[in-house]
Amino acid sequence: MRLRRTTAALTVALAACSSQAGPTTTTTAATTTTTATTTTAATTTTTRPRVAINVTIEGHPDAEEVVDAFYSWIGDRSLPTPDAPIGLIDHVEVVEPATDLALPGVLYTADVEGGRVGVATIGDDVVLLADEGSGWQVVGAHLAGFGLEPWYGPPVRHVLILGTDARPGEGQQLYRADSIHIVSSNLAARAGSIVGIPRDTLVTTSYGRDKFTHVNATSERHTDEMLDIARDLTGLPVEGYFITGFLGFTRLVDDFGGVIVDVPFAMAEELSQAYLSKGIQRLWGANALGFSRNRHINGGDFTRSYHQGVVMLAALNGVLERDVTTLPELVRILLARAWTDLSPGQVLTLAAVAFEIDPGNVGNVVLPGEIGLVSGASVVILDEVGTDAIFADVADGVIDEG
Repeated sequence: MRLRRTTAALTVALAACSSQAGPTTTTTAATTTTTATTTTAATTTTTRPRVAINVTIEGHPDAEEVVDAFYSWIGDRSLPTPDAPIGLIDHVEVVEPATDLALPGVLYTADVEGGRVGVATIGDDVVLLADEGSGWQVVGAHLAGFGLEPWYGPPVRHVLILGTDARPGEGQQLYRADSIHIVSSNLAARAGSIVGIPRDTLVTTSYGRDKFTHVNATSERHTDEMLDIARDLTGLPVEGYFITGFLGFTRLVDDFGGVIVDVPFAMAEELSQAYLSKGIQRLWGANALGFSRNRHINGGDFTRSYHQGVVMLAALNGVLERDVTTLPELVRILLARAWTDLSPGQVLTLAAVAFEIDPGNVGNVVLPGEIGLVSGASVVILDEVGTDAIFADVADGVIDEG
């Protein structure tokens, strides 16, 4: 179920009710200018209602305290500003409730690497919470009951998604990067993009020129250098990375319940273990991995990178079949099967954006280039003009495939 965007009865009630006693006031001076002099007219006073909004979340007193403080401040700005991102505070500043409210809520949580994440549903509202070691904090919200659009962090976000060729029993984070993608989102546009970077792309590294895929296994800084190169190559403020290997990917897909993919043609490829019939089907972990790995096809690595984007789009469709209350569990599954340099709060808000994105508005492209030889090794030489155009286009999180 997508986050509900209908205006709740709560909003109607707020609009219909009059201001309560004890308002806070702000005073502004109106200025009148003539050709001769400038005079100050009588001051005008605007009032902001001071109302009581109380939230109860049965069984979770620590989360209730934080969420209640957030809503109480919305009703009464004389109270201390809640501990929440400044962008969220600015976003809800426009809300002017006109009557006291008592709002019951339900909290859904999951323990994850680095802390806890939670989703509180309060009427039509959704509030995101993260505990990164010092207690719950509000990190995002969709106050649909007050007529607001969701705020889940920066409006445009870019992350690096890496899949290594580490087999079971090998260090999944430290092998070559078989799959390299920049995944972007634009919350306001309900859109996004997936840009595949061919694994054999020739890049400049701290130790010289090399294939992008090798950096994760060769550089002393491993994934951190992959991230630096991605930022330099794209010119985008890439927020962080997620990385996993064959085992993590297989288990991630299985834990997720598989993904529905329209396989474009039959496959029978021994190296990747891709044995698939053509057509729409649910791929479980092993088959999803085979589909994503097969490069003995027309287009080679370019087509393989595109197919990896197809699997990501299938996962997005799978997310939208779920209710937002499953979000903490989805984050738990992700962080159990992959590694990231992002905090639990960042991961939670990124995952929440997925519930707002229309998969039909997500472009899936692969950077253009051609195969070349450098020191006898086969590499991908990117088309600089085409590559620059794609990343200039995706700066707003959305790509025009036309």
